[in-house]
Amino acid sequence: MVSKKAVLKGYESDKEKLIGYMESIAGGDYSFAKEDDFVDKSLADRINSMIVGIKKSNNVFVMRMNEAMTKIGDSSVVKNMMEKVNEQAEIVGSIHESGNELGKSITNVQYAAQEIQNHSRDVLKNVKDSSEEMRQSTDAITESVKEVENVNERILEFKEDAENITKIIDQIKGLSGRSSLLALNASIEAARAGEAGRGFAIVADQVGELSKSTTACADSVVKYVDELLKNIEDLAQYIHETTARLNSSNEMVTSSVRGLEKMGDYVADMDESIEKIFDEINTQSALTEEFIALGNTVAGGFEELNDECFKTGEHLYKISRNVDTVRSDMARSKSDLSYLDWITVFEVDHLIFTWRQYNNLIGYEHLKIEQVNNPKGCKLGKWFAAQTDKAIVESAAFKKAHSLHEELHRHAVNCFNASAEGNRNLAIEHFEKIYKTYEELFAALESLKQTAKSAGYKEVTDTTRKV
Repeated sequence: MVSKKAVLKGYESDKEKLIGYMESIAGGDYSFAKEDDFVDKSLADRINSMIVGIKKSNNVFVMRMNEAMTKIGDSSVVKNMMEKVNEQAEIVGSIHESGNELGKSITNVQYAAQEIQNHSRDVLKNVKDSSEEMRQSTDAITESVKEVENVNERILEFKEDAENITKIIDQIKGLSGRSSLLALNASIEAARAGEAGRGFAIVADQVGELSKSTTACADSVVKYVDELLKNIEDLAQYIHETTARLNSSNEMVTSSVRGLEKMGDYVADMDESIEKIFDEINTQSALTEEFIALGNTVAGGFEELNDECFKTGEHLYKISRNVDTVRSDMARSKSDLSYLDWITVFEVDHLIFTWRQYNNLIGYEHLKIEQVNNPKGCKLGKWFAAQTDKAIVESAAFKKAHSLHEELHRHAVNCFNASAEGNRNLAIEHFEKIYKTYEELFAALESLKQTAKSAGYKEVTDTTRKV
């Protein structure tokens, strides 16, 4: 027979063990009690029943959190926000850069316009100077023509005098002829007179010789006058041609002066147009400076917006990670989920895994390659390896889900590597493939649930029941 003291001692021991297990449960340790720890073996069964009951109750919380994580863990809103902000940031950056380039271009145009204006004014001055010089040349040519015409008139007068000389010579020759004839007659008469006419005969002979000499001199004068007249005619012709050339040159110079004057008008008009352009450019420059200043303000504001969006996304990410940590801990240590419940948990696990790749890409967290390249080490990979039910393992849904799970991790590795190399665009392309593969994996796991139900796995936690 057991003494009362021994009973009390056993009671105290069981009490201490029971309190220890209760404290462990309160601390989150849901380890099952061992019968050998108790004098009263039934206490272990009661504690274990309580633990199972608590875990069953926790199933509802776990699956509710699992459902919540399908919303909280889906960062598509954050992704869309961040990608749009990045796109807009690039556009704003391009606008800002273009504004600066536009400002530089307008400054260059201003400088070029100023140079053109300076050159046009130089041209205008040169045209005016040239026009004035040509006008002076036309005046000089006109004076030269007048002087040449005066010379021509004097030559014509000289020609007329020479012709008058010829007429006088003709008269002298006529007189000389008559003198010669008179001398001859006088000689004849002197001969008739004999000795008395001898002196007269000598005079008559001298008159005749003088007449011959006069005629000879007159012929020489006529000859020289003829040559002089010919030279005068040639000179008159040359002067006429010179006058014609001077007049022609004068007309050409006058035409050039008119052309220069028109050119001067064109240049003056051009200078006026350039002045207007210059005014417009100055106005445009002022507007561009305002645009650049506004662009700087927008760019600065957009940087702040980008920071705010990043912080908002990071805040949501942290909430998601905290909730997921609680979900995962409760699912794996504080609940007693069914076969179908676990498949649902794995679906959410890989939704979170998918979006963690994007979080790593934009810098919310910093994954390690071993966290990404572990299809066999992750919870679903281990679950695939642990399955022995042929109805499950040999099903098309299981094989497809297993293959898609491997593919999901391959895309994740590619995304990780592209991000590590700084190639954001390529990383985004790989992320899109991750997300598409996840959607296919989700569909395959849903199909696997149906296969499991057909194989006899019916239990599913009812998240609508009260606890």
